[in-house]
Amino acid sequence: MKLKPNNQIVRKAAYAGGLLLVVVFTAWNYSSLSTERLIDAPASSVATARSSSATSNASDVAASCDVARGEWVPDSAGPYYTNATCALIDGRQDCMKYGKPGMESILGWRWKPHGCDLPRFDAAAFLRLVRGRSMAFVGDSVARNHMQSLMCLLAKVEYPREIEPKDCVHCTRKYHYREHDFTVCVFWTPFLVRWNLTRAGGQQFMDPHNVYLDEADPEWSGDVAGYDYVVLNGAKWFTRPTVLYEGGRLLGCANVDGCEAAHNATDVAPDYAVRASFRTALRALAGFRGRLVVRTVAPPHYENGKWYDGGNCVRTRPVRSNETSLPETEAAFHAAQVEEFRAAAAAESAARFVLMDVSEMMQMRGDGHPGQYGHWPHEKVGFGIDCVHWCLPGPVDAWNELLLHLLLSG
Repeated sequence: MKLKPNNQIVRKAAYAGGLLLVVVFTAWNYSSLSTERLIDAPASSVATARSSSATSNASDVAASCDVARGEWVPDSAGPYYTNATCALIDGRQDCMKYGKPGMESILGWRWKPHGCDLPRFDAAAFLRLVRGRSMAFVGDSVARNHMQSLMCLLAKVEYPREIEPKDCVHCTRKYHYREHDFTVCVFWTPFLVRWNLTRAGGQQFMDPHNVYLDEADPEWSGDVAGYDYVVLNGAKWFTRPTVLYEGGRLLGCANVDGCEAAHNATDVAPDYAVRASFRTALRALAGFRGRLVVRTVAPPHYENGKWYDGGNCVRTRPVRSNETSLPETEAAFHAAQVEEFRAAAAAESAARFVLMDVSEMMQMRGDGHPGQYGHWPHEKVGFGIDCVHWCLPGPVDAWNELLLHLLLSG
């Protein structure tokens, strides 16, 4: 696979007019590649064989292996879609458009759990499964990243229409697949619980936030009951400065310099806040009778600094499981999420709970972020080097392979 620069890239697309816990001025395109190699071909005998066996073997595979543990292995099939076939990609994650180096390597891998194979994503099978139903992604901007991956995968069969189109990023967005009567939505809620900036006019990404750990965010909690599936995530915002409240009282601060002097409060470990917010979100969903999909933290991969002081992510291939491990912060977040999941599962029907654990698999994919290739070099953007979100197409597409597999297994 070789990428060639093309200044006349044309993005072709048209818009057509009970509880399960499964946790970027030169444009580039794939002009030198055959479409058949790039796009998952529906006539492929391998894809057909895998698709036809997905439903019947799902339970057996789930019982015989842990899909959260495995390796990224070479895959010659190519990506399911490109930026020329899916117009639903957030520009900041369009690594093809902005010429991220090494894309041919980045896209040449698939996730293989120990002891089993995951079937390739089958868009038709997914849409059959969710026909007449609705799915809500509840969480931060990585939740939106996940949903856009799913929509690009489904675009092979049908494009959605946005319900009440909005020109916004951090907001609730809804889409409808008319032919399948399937609605998908993202509720943007960075902490899962109620929050606001500590001062009027503050900068959302830099200034401290007031976070009320025992109050579910009304942005999602009042509307989610009407959905058939909920995909829940949230952790990365707890690495930002927060002033934490619980039980109507000031609890303390996390990641705030001079907390005691500024707020007459003590420091609180960020993983405590993650744990408390997850507990609150799960309690808010206690009466939810659909299927709840909970995804664990996906680690960022800044090297040689943080997102605000020169850190970057320049790798072009995955590492093996024995060559890396979760950083201390993300390991603590992961532990808190898993423990809260177990506690919630113990209080509900176990058959309705499945954990979608992507932490280890994504720790191996430091190559899969936009980095500096989510915008043109001359553009001034708030998130100049992005090692948090994931390129589309990219490793994040494997989340939806997992999602479909685990839904079929439930």
